[in-house]
Amino acid sequence: MDDGPVTPALVIWTAQRVIAQHHEPPSEHRATGGCGQCQGDRREMLTWARGTLREHRR
Repeated sequence: MDDGPVTPALVIWTAQRVIAQHHEPPSEHRATGGCGQCQGDRREMLTWARGTLREHRR
């Protein structure tokens, strides 16, 4: 499946969604409140998202 090029705006949007997913409480009405990639103390997606946004601000 080809959804087109990966643009900087898409990467930033994705990073913002990853961060929001880690900060929103779980709800029975929406699938938030955690990340399927994070297990225990490993927060690889959250670390990536924070780093991506930090680099974008420079």
